[in-house]
Amino acid sequence: MKEKFKYALVFGSFLLMIQTFPFSQDMLGKLGLPQDYVSKRISSYDRTGGNKDSLTIEAGQSAILADIKGPGAIHHIWVTIAAEPFYGRKLVLRMFWDGEQDPSVEVPIGDFFGVGHGLNRNFSSIPITCSSEGRAKNCYWYMPFRQSARITVTNEGQQTVPAFYYYVDYRELKDLAADTPRFHAQYRQEIPCEPGKNYLILEASGRGHYVGCNLSILQRAMGWWGEGDDMIYVDGETFPSLHGTGSEDYFSDAWGMREAEHPFYGCPLQEEDYQAGSKATVYRFHVPDPIPFQKSIRVTIEHGHANDRSDDYSSTAYWYQAEPHKTFPALPSVAARLPYARETPENFILPKWEERKGMAVSVFEDKEKGLQFAAEKLAQSLTSHYGPDGSRYPVLMTERAKPESAAELTIPMKISERYNIDLYFLKGPAMGNLRAAILDPGQSQPKFEPAVFEGLAKDKEFGRMTLKDILLREGRNTVLIQVAGKSAAGQGMDLGFLGFGLTPASRKFITEWNLIGPFDAPDMDSLYTAYPPEKVIALDKRYPGKGNQEVAWRKIQAEPSGYVRLTELIKPNEQVVVYALGHVFSPGPVETYILLGSDDAVRIWLNDELVHSNPAYRGAYPDQDSVKVSLRKGWNKVLVKVLQGAGGWGYYVRFVDPDGKLTWSTEPQK
Repeated sequence: MKEKFKYALVFGSFLLMIQTFPFSQDMLGKLGLPQDYVSKRISSYDRTGGNKDSLTIEAGQSAILADIKGPGAIHHIWVTIAAEPFYGRKLVLRMFWDGEQDPSVEVPIGDFFGVGHGLNRNFSSIPITCSSEGRAKNCYWYMPFRQSARITVTNEGQQTVPAFYYYVDYRELKDLAADTPRFHAQYRQEIPCEPGKNYLILEASGRGHYVGCNLSILQRAMGWWGEGDDMIYVDGETFPSLHGTGSEDYFSDAWGMREAEHPFYGCPLQEEDYQAGSKATVYRFHVPDPIPFQKSIRVTIEHGHANDRSDDYSSTAYWYQAEPHKTFPALPSVAARLPYARETPENFILPKWEERKGMAVSVFEDKEKGLQFAAEKLAQSLTSHYGPDGSRYPVLMTERAKPESAAELTIPMKISERYNIDLYFLKGPAMGNLRAAILDPGQSQPKFEPAVFEGLAKDKEFGRMTLKDILLREGRNTVLIQVAGKSAAGQGMDLGFLGFGLTPASRKFITEWNLIGPFDAPDMDSLYTAYPPEKVIALDKRYPGKGNQEVAWRKIQAEPSGYVRLTELIKPNEQVVVYALGHVFSPGPVETYILLGSDDAVRIWLNDELVHSNPAYRGAYPDQDSVKVSLRKGWNKVLVKVLQGAGGWGYYVRFVDPDGKLTWSTEPQK
């Protein structure tokens, strides 16, 4: 088997070499000639000499990546970005040559680097390569300019881009021929494609040559999307001089598309169930075979055979032409570019349902989470909506539901607490109005919440219904969801359940603390070193801390969020530990939980007993750890120890208190 695999690799490499040999030979041959230019680079390196080697781009703002004087030519661009989900469609890349006002390149950054839908995928071609799960994006298109080159990126998202890393590698030239065409790239979309007309990939006027495109598809109906012929009209032709036989044929594959990568064509993404919502991105680069035009060019492709489908198409065309170029149409908004992309809501739970067979009603279970959803008739299907990783959201759908048709969602809980429950449903032309109630064993009839979910919508989309301040008890809890009729214009009253979210209705963090530190903590073993405050609590004592500086107890207040941001309160704040002391009053003995989050490692004592220890390097979030504890009647002492490695530093602490009976103070009160 190993020999066969080894042979397959060698044979595949041989085929690739044969396929690209003339091009590769020419490219490698040029390396043996004198290189008559000076290599230069502009990058995001930290100009202060530190390690903050990236840009921060606020929402709605633009950053200039490069502003270069010519003559010259850009020959490599690399970027990697930390940003909100679907940033590939939210950040717009623009390039301006020789002082022009209208960009010659205007493309969402993900589409420019070969992958649509706002997603990241690996692939390798001659002009574009993406690696590191699609996060490292490289472009090798040759981009000459005579006077100047300006590259910008605009953040059209809702959040700040915290880290945008980039290289722009270029060459300074002694001169550039006056007739040298400039590089262009343009984004287009039709959502959905216009009936009876080919999808337009490129329409350009002037003299130049077309060098390829990528095309992204989101299916609106089941079946094979790719029977459309490519038709390329050169210099005003009424009948295309280049007429193809099918979409997969233009993109150099056959009998459909499947995920693959080649030097000049490929498919970084293809969901092969070919159902509504299935996505694809394909590319074809005319690197060895550019298509010249003297006056104009129109690159089109049918959407389905003779345009018999109306899927969602979007594309990026790449070409060279002499300036001036035809002004691009306005770029669609972010919402229009991402109609089905869905960011994961906070605390959202997407069950992994499996149908339980042999039941009188339809029952679906998520055994790992202990969830259950039951109704008279249910079927699971995938929606067109997709999350940050590209996977489509599944929905549990009833069939021909009637008024008072009901479903039950069972949620197991380890801790009794009051929650806001977000229920997510599918809206659409045939979706009904819904109401919900918590089934309480002590009540003969369910008490429905006043909120009603209205299911009618023109197109299928997500909707949310929130049940506020609901007590979920330890053990199994059941949410009853009932059809409450339909809107007058509705075509039905079905129920489509997507998932749910749980958020504590009120997190009452301990916000008042006595604090002392820092003490030296060179490594994680220091978490187990007993410093003086751990041995004896005396608020009037002073001790030698890190660097032999004197430290003493002082009162501090947490932020409104409940977070104690130690990096702002303690100096120095690397390789150190700190202690925080608080007191919680309980009117009687009670079993409850301490919920905490920390950056980094943490230990907690309750009434001088160690109840929790976690030697973790991590960022702090509320409720990361839970510790079951017993509070005695009266005041209870809470001592927290937090170790810091480097970077952020802080903690959250709260007690589960659904009835609001607990209070706290920095010192016990009489």
